[in-house]
Amino acid sequence: MNLENLNVVRWHQGQGFLVRAGHAPEPLASDEFSLPDNTCLALPSDVVRNMTVPVAPEEVKHLRRALPFMLEESLIEDVTELHFAFSPMRDDLQAVGVVKRSTIAQWMEELPDKVKELPWVTEVLCLPWRAGQCTLIFEDEWVLVRWGEAEGARVEMALLPALLDSLEAEQITLVAYGKDQQSAMVVIPERFHDELQWRQGGLSDALLLAEPLPAGPDLRQGDFAPRLPLMRWWGVWQRVAVALGVALILKTGLSIADYEMLKAEDLQLRQTIQESYRRINPRGAVVNVEKQLNRQLAELGAGARHRAFTPILVSLLSAAAAVPEITLTSVNYSGGSDIRVNFSAPDFQSVEQVRDQLKQRALSAELESSNARREGVVARLRVEI
Repeated sequence: MNLENLNVVRWHQGQGFLVRAGHAPEPLASDEFSLPDNTCLALPSDVVRNMTVPVAPEEVKHLRRALPFMLEESLIEDVTELHFAFSPMRDDLQAVGVVKRSTIAQWMEELPDKVKELPWVTEVLCLPWRAGQCTLIFEDEWVLVRWGEAEGARVEMALLPALLDSLEAEQITLVAYGKDQQSAMVVIPERFHDELQWRQGGLSDALLLAEPLPAGPDLRQGDFAPRLPLMRWWGVWQRVAVALGVALILKTGLSIADYEMLKAEDLQLRQTIQESYRRINPRGAVVNVEKQLNRQLAELGAGARHRAFTPILVSLLSAAAAVPEITLTSVNYSGGSDIRVNFSAPDFQSVEQVRDQLKQRALSAELESSNARREGVVARLRVEI
């Protein structure tokens, strides 16, 4: 944002004028117009009263409700019909602007949207000023006067002498802008003539020396605070919002269709799985086909922990055949992790030979029992699979 010079928009009888620093006023067209950076709305100082009010720091948070009652005795109008705006200054001072609520409501209705979005300040507080100085702008029958950091007024030409005489400062330098110096000197009290600095020009020339930011509060506070331009945003983004809404509806519809299709496929797949399970195991309740089938296959030796039963049985028989005079009497297997083998051998050494043969075939065999008989030894081995 350009902060070199302040530009103002003045509104009078339904017509706006843009005053650029150092340029003649330009009327704002009724249709489309653009505003430069660092522009504010300068409202007439004959309807907005500016003042400074001392406020203790602990009272600031209640100032919006207390301010009307603090200034009630110094105002002629009913405070319920007035709008109060304020902003902090230095030394516990608050800059206060007072305007009729009906007046500011009328401005809210008739101002264009672009002008409404500007800061609303009083025109006299846009004038250049420094301590010990009073700035005057002579305009036809009116004079803009700024005599304080946040104080000033628009007065009739005939009332200017009374206003200048009421100023409390003993020595004030007057800086006056106008087109007719002789007419201005008539209404300026003689005691100010020696300290008068006359400058040919008007408000636009004074803005060349004004501060980049106007003093005083923005009048758009409280009930008149700026609101989000929802309708204008809707006009800009309406097509985008409609397109997004249509896309969202289509996406939702496609997602629902996909969900229903996947749900039907899942149901068909589960039915197929259950039919396949029933072909393997036609009995018993079915809760979770995959878990039940995996558990049953594991019990049958097809799991990751156990080896298949048939190859184990072949290894067992070949180990027994490798030792002479070994007779298998029974092989017991109940689906667990081991097999019980009962056999007869001519002696205990033959039993150990059977264990060695099993060990060579990567089978662990443990002797559970052995009994000596007349024809030899009866033994039982537990073979882990």
